[in-house]
Amino acid sequence: MNTEITIHPTLQHCGLTTANLDTMLEWYRKVLGLFVHNRVKAPAGSPFKTVAFATNDEVNHRLSFFETPDVSIDNDRNRHARVQHIAFEYESLDDLLGTYVRLTKLGMLPLWAADQFFQTAVYYEDPDGNIIELNTNNFANDWTVTEQLKALPAQVHINVDPEEMVAARKAGASPWEVHERAVAGEFTPATSYELHTTRW
Repeated sequence: MNTEITIHPTLQHCGLTTANLDTMLEWYRKVLGLFVHNRVKAPAGSPFKTVAFATNDEVNHRLSFFETPDVSIDNDRNRHARVQHIAFEYESLDDLLGTYVRLTKLGMLPLWAADQFFQTAVYYEDPDGNIIELNTNNFANDWTVTEQLKALPAQVHINVDPEEMVAARKAGASPWEVHERAVAGEFTPATSYELHTTRW
């Protein structure tokens, strides 16, 4: 038993409270392919009614949803300490952009999208106003991405229009070329994202 050196555990899951359990589970099913392993009633005296354990991979649960009937959405969360977002990583730019297209067909539009040099990310808001980031690395492996993140200039966040990135890929641009063109400002949205109007 090691009692002297810090062990590095793996981040396994996040827990969310909600008054809209079924709506939330359906949204995450559509967006992430989440499936529920179990829904259990909370013991008497608990502040919540039901817990749903859900995942989209081999881990027993990545998200746990605590159904709490009296909980309300904080429309002023911008000014309060909170979890700012939860992120999910795709293996490729095509997987990320393909998901964007699929969700758009379902009427689920992102809040904003950006090339952040080390990664490309698209942000969505779930039914309770939590921000979900979908991303992919712009470099070949995690070690390279880490080195790029360490070397970032003070400000690198280029807003992008995913539609233009999809069009570029369909026209034959490689993922790296799409990244370079994004950083050069070629895919800047025609109108600015109104981030101040969201609960980001």
